[in-house]
Amino acid sequence: MRTDVKLSTRFLTTQNAHQVGVLVTLSGELPVQRAPINVALVLDRSGSMGGRPLEAAKDAATRFAGFLGADDQLSIVTFDDDVHTVFGPAPAGDPLAIEAIERIQAGGSTNLSGGWLQGLAHVKAGLVQGVNRVVLLTDGQANRGVTEPQMLAGMTGGAVRENVSTTCIGFGAHFNEDLLQLMAKVGGANYWYVEKDDQMAGIFEEEIEGLVALAAQNVKVEVQLTHPKAMGVSFLQGYPIEATPDDRWRVSLGDCYATSPLALGLIFHVEDVATLGEVQVAQVRTEADVIRADGIEHLVSVLPVMANLDGTDHPEATVERTFLRFEAAKAREEAVRLADDGDYTGAAQSLRRACNGMSDWARSDAVICEERDDLLLEATRLESRDYSPADRKYHQARSVSAREMKEAYLRKISRQRPEDPQA
Repeated sequence: MRTDVKLSTRFLTTQNAHQVGVLVTLSGELPVQRAPINVALVLDRSGSMGGRPLEAAKDAATRFAGFLGADDQLSIVTFDDDVHTVFGPAPAGDPLAIEAIERIQAGGSTNLSGGWLQGLAHVKAGLVQGVNRVVLLTDGQANRGVTEPQMLAGMTGGAVRENVSTTCIGFGAHFNEDLLQLMAKVGGANYWYVEKDDQMAGIFEEEIEGLVALAAQNVKVEVQLTHPKAMGVSFLQGYPIEATPDDRWRVSLGDCYATSPLALGLIFHVEDVATLGEVQVAQVRTEADVIRADGIEHLVSVLPVMANLDGTDHPEATVERTFLRFEAAKAREEAVRLADDGDYTGAAQSLRRACNGMSDWARSDAVICEERDDLLLEATRLESRDYSPADRKYHQARSVSAREMKEAYLRKISRQRPEDPQA
């Protein structure tokens, strides 16, 4: 796993104060040694999934199962009022798995916890030195079994301690996105939002491509200020942070995939710099369980953060562009909070403020251009008091994915993407 640190420094004029923007990027090395996969697909077949949604889910699940090989382990669980194991746990690649998916039909209510627990039991029964994961798909609210969000999140967190992660996929406008995001965040894997059924297959592909390209697990970054005038640090993305007794910050980033690097953005605040020039302002320590052909190796690396604090600005393009994306993610979260409270004008203003500074970059950067255009369009809709449950899910999904640098997924769910003329 490679660690890269880029800096973008700004001089604040007051008492030789500087802001040091730091972008830490962790990339899985290619080629990735393919680790065995032990996965349970847990599919909602409640009545609301009937028709096209369930057929799209079945088609995506079939493709998902087709990616796996005979060395992988697969279980398929369905849930409505009741929970049923329709395949496995057994080696993947068995045609019976596809037949089991084809026979799934819509049923009644949504016993989400029961389905997840059954999937967890199957994964725990055959833990591998690789990826052990429950992939949960639902379009509704948890209304049977355990329904309290903190309890459900506590269950996924407990599974992580037993080496099993949880991905949550929410489909449509009626599921509880706050619950699924929390379960996935605490569960150490991914949260995906599927707005339209024609996006379903692409989202499942994102999940399986990540599984087969897993480079490292349990990635953590520890930050320690070393400059005597470094007064603090701002973290930009909302990752879980633990303050240590010796004045360090430990940030949990989750898994690293060769197809999608991890990034951590932060700002160091350095005041009253008496001696101008290049100095060390901090130290970054990374650790991860790296996937090897013969198992898992725990690796640790330590890098000094050297910054030129000379009373002038030293902007760095990659850092500045990435931080704009992080600010847009934060603006979407604020817009959701304000719109939930009925302040549509304030929500629109939050999105428009995030566009400040994007125009120059948008001329040459297609990603920034799409982000700006989407923010402006959604701001206009909010000003017209046009705000639906689907809009709330859209903003939250884009926020999470921008913070986690999931560029391929953002392209797939963008409302700016060209419509298929044959659709």
